[in-house]
Amino acid sequence: MTFLTMPRHGWQLVAFIMGVLVVGAMALWFLTMVPARHRKNLVAVITFIGGLYYSLEFLIPPAAWHLHPTRNPLTDMRPLVGQIVQIIWSFALFLGIWNLFQLHGRAVGKRGPGWYNSAAFFVAFFGILISGLMKNANNHAADSMFTILFTGFLTSLDATMFSLIAFYIVSAAFRAFRIRSTESVLMMAAAAIIMLALVPVGVVLTNWLPDTGFLSIFRLEKIGYWLLIWPNMAVQRAIAFGVAVGALAMGLRIWLNLERGSYFDRQL
Repeated sequence: MTFLTMPRHGWQLVAFIMGVLVVGAMALWFLTMVPARHRKNLVAVITFIGGLYYSLEFLIPPAAWHLHPTRNPLTDMRPLVGQIVQIIWSFALFLGIWNLFQLHGRAVGKRGPGWYNSAAFFVAFFGILISGLMKNANNHAADSMFTILFTGFLTSLDATMFSLIAFYIVSAAFRAFRIRSTESVLMMAAAAIIMLALVPVGVVLTNWLPDTGFLSIFRLEKIGYWLLIWPNMAVQRAIAFGVAVGALAMGLRIWLNLERGSYFDRQL
């Protein structure tokens, strides 16, 4: 077990990566050779075994294994299982890149509308890939090119995209703040108080109230702070708890092969 998880360098790392690629390619080839009517069942069985390992390793206490010293033997396998999961993620990333190459390659080949956007994908992909690989070889020109592509282009494009999203958020807020019910009134009032509490003009509006004593609780900055710390935090925790319960239910459905839908009902 330690042989598979121990750190490697130099030619051993290269040999290990090549071995993993060969084993992964053989596993994918084997999966394609399985008859279509059994392929989905095979994937469901492997998914169940993976989920079962993590469930047993996490839920069963070490004292229940009756070993000396008391320990969970599955815990020793966790680094190996973690590496296997990372390898599977790497293959999933490779398949995603392959699909992008097929999609944009067809667009460039057909010269359809907007084909230059697909060509820009290939230029950006190989530009970042080559400069990133050469950057690790202490190449100064490649380092400068990587900085230009990453900081000059990618970071700026990210900022541009999120600045455009801000206008959509304002539009959504305008529609949400229309006073049509009691809930919308409460939402608008809370939003107005918090916005005023976060800008200097809001503080000036209630600056005539004392800083201490009973009347100080009516200062806008204190009302906004109370809204953020108490009601807002309680709602955020409630939403996070609901998301966690939903993720648990979704995980159980996938683990037990109960999920149905457009993707899960497809023939693999």
